[in-house]
Parts: sequence; structure tokens; C-alpha cells
Amino acid sequence: MSHFSRRNLLKSALAAAGAAAGSRIGGPLVKSAWAAPAEPAHFVHIFFNGGLNALFAGNADKFIGKAFGVTAPGTTGVGAAVEIGNGVFTDAGTFGGVSAFAKQHWGAIGMKHGQALHTTPQNRRSGGERAILINGAHSYLNELAAHMGGDSAFKAVYFGDRAPAYVDQPVSFNNVPLQRVSDLKDALAAANGSDGADSPTRPEGANTLETSQTLSKRQLEVNPSKLATLDDAYKSQVESLRKPLPPPVTFDEIDKAYNLGGKSDVTSVYAAMLAGAEIMIRAAGSNVVHVGDYGLASWDFHQVGTGGSLNGTFSRNKLKGNVGGFGSSRINPIKIFLQRMLEMPDRNVVVAISGELVRLPSGDHGDGTVAMLFGKHVKTGVSYGVTSEGARFAPGTPTPKGFWAAVAAALKVPGAPFGENPHAKLIA
Repeated sequence: MSHFSRRNLLKSALAAAGAAAGSRIGGPLVKSAWAAPAEPAHFVHIFFNGGLNALFAGNADKFIGKAFGVTAPGTTGVGAAVEIGNGVFTDAGTFGGVSAFAKQHWGAIGMKHGQALHTTPQNRRSGGERAILINGAHSYLNELAAHMGGDSAFKAVYFGDRAPAYVDQPVSFNNVPLQRVSDLKDALAAANGSDGADSPTRPEGANTLETSQTLSKRQLEVNPSKLATLDDAYKSQVESLRKPLPPPVTFDEIDKAYNLGGKSDVTSVYAAMLAGAEIMIRAAGSNVVHVGDYGLASWDFHQVGTGGSLNGTFSRNKLKGNVGGFGSSRINPIKIFLQRMLEMPDRNVVVAISGELVRLPSGDHGDGTVAMLFGKHVKTGVSYGVTSEGARFAPGTPTPKGFWAAVAAALKVPGAPFGENPHAKLIA
């Protein structure tokens, strides 16, 4: 638990103690004074500039034997599809290898943004990336982070060699900026710098609660039904505060987990950005983390060979890494990250993986994208995916705002800040 989360826990402890004092002088105060702390939530957006093919996101079944070299489940060869469940199909050799938990919580969410162009330095005011990430004068990223609340000093951060959608100075939303992280060791130093500061207050907080519980014993016994929630709160908070803190996040741990080879510069290896996302969640308590796989051309594969577009082939090779002239693997660190983050106890980590736009069999650009959404409150299934091998979207497919509404719902953000969730069937 990060020191920011520990601070939240102690605030809850003080609230409970205050509620106990209220119960001693007037029982009705308790209901308004006590509120159980919400489970910390975190969102990570893994973004592929240039366009991630819908065959990876969950619609591989639409292309079997028709496009991108996709073959039927159970066949041999690099293009074999695999059924994840409830209509979700992906590429067996890449995303088909994610953890069992990820497969059980995989929502394939389509969004039609109508921008069949890339967001580039020459096209900063339009394009798919801008349509997905920019909401009027603000970025969805720090806007979501602001709605999530909390007291992290790094509510919204990004990794990548440039700012999302080329917004070099993102406008803050409710005083929440979008901050860049460029080095893992610097991030750890900033996040863990006061890591031990709160530690002595934990036993003190537990002692305070136990004292209040003792002083409130008579009221708790006289009003067992009315004050049952408070009594349970005392017990759970004291138990939590008595537990030793987990060890702080260290670079050695992260280095070993993600096979970084001692590299902390996030521009030197893709895995470092995913490792950085874990650091920002665990050590800094960040609400929102954006990981951008940018670079010239990036995932913009137009090559057409015998039998159709080679986008599937080139994309598979780049995901796997060290194949066909491509550098480090993308899929391996993604699998590691999902395995480590999605099942974290006492946290609600939601991860989205998307591209700027889907790819057409001609090798050209689609006018929307399909995102993978993972999280403990996400149900496996497809909502508004591409309709056929043409990689087109049906009329009525929601815009990116619908995607962000689904993300907010999966995070359990109160108040539906982006409107009604059109993908509600995939959110538990």
C-alpha cells in the first residue's frame, strides 16, 4: 500500500474515532460521520500509435480465412486464432497468452470516432489519437484522474517519447495536470521519498481506535443494530492498522520482474514503461497512467502482399519482438503487467489496450478502434466490435466518450462523469 493510500486509511481511522465520540454524546451523529473507505482504483491506458488491428482486441473471428493471415482456432501456424470466451477471439501467439484472470475479465469495446487519419505534428487538431484522448479543452486522462479523487501527488502521468495527442502542455483539469515520467529511479525516489513518514502513525491510529471502541462499548451494546456498522468498522480498521506494511517498491524488484537489465530510462526499452506503470500504482498511488508506444510510423503497417494486407504479420512480429527486424517484445511485458496488476488484493486496477484506429484488409485506416478492457468488474464479451472482415463499425457504435464512460464504470467512479455507459453489459 502506498504512503498516499496509508494516509487515506488513517483519515478513515480518525473519522471512525470521531464517529465514536459522536456516538457517546448523540447516536445519530454516527451515520453521517462514518463511511467505509473505497477500494483504491487505478487506470492504465496502453496505447499503440498508428493503429492496433482489431484481430488482437477481440474480433479475430471476423477475419478467419479472409484477412490478415488469421486461421481457425486449433490450427498450426503463426496466424491461429483462439477463443477467449463469449464471442471474444484473439491471436493465439500473442494476446492469447495473457493470464487466466485477464481472459475471464476481457471486454472488447468498439468506438467509432470517424477519424481515419493519424494525429501527427502536421495534424494535431484531428486524427484518431486526438479523438480518443482529448475531450474538448481537456484530456480524458487527467479529467478521469480528477474525478477519481484521492490525494496522490501524481494523479495522472504518462510514459512515452512525446505527450499524448501531441499536447505538449496539457491543460489541467480541476488542478490535476498530466505529468511525464522519464526515468524509473527518479519516479521511485519521488514516490517513496517520504515512504516511512507515516509508518509510526499506524500503531498510534490503531491505539486511538481501540480506546474509542472501549469508551463507546456501552453505546454499542445498548444500540447493537443501529451501531453495528460502526462496531464492524472499528474491528476492520484496527486489524488493518495492526498489519505490517508491505515492503516498499524497489528498483531491484521491478528490474527482475520485467527483465529490464538494469535500464531505468523509459525510452530505452518498452518493458520499462510497463514497469513504470506498476511503480506509479504501487508507490505513488497514481489514478491514471498512460503508456504510449510511439515513434515514427509505429504500428502504421500498410504493406500488402499475396492474399491481402500484411498488417497482421507485421503486427504479430512487432508484438513478439526480435522478429522480422523489430526490437524488444511488447507482448511479454504486457503479459507480466496484467498478471501482476489485475489480481492485486484490495485494489481495483483497470487496464485498457487500444490503438489509434483499426486496420482495413486493404492495409488502410479504419474510422474507429476496438479496445481491450480488463478489470475485476469487467465481464468477458464484445460490445460494438467490427461487424465483418471489412473491419467496419455498425451504425450507432458509440464514440470515444462511451469508452471512457465504460472505463469510469469499471473503476466505480461516482456520478457517471462521461455520461451513460453504452457498454453496461460488460461491466459488473
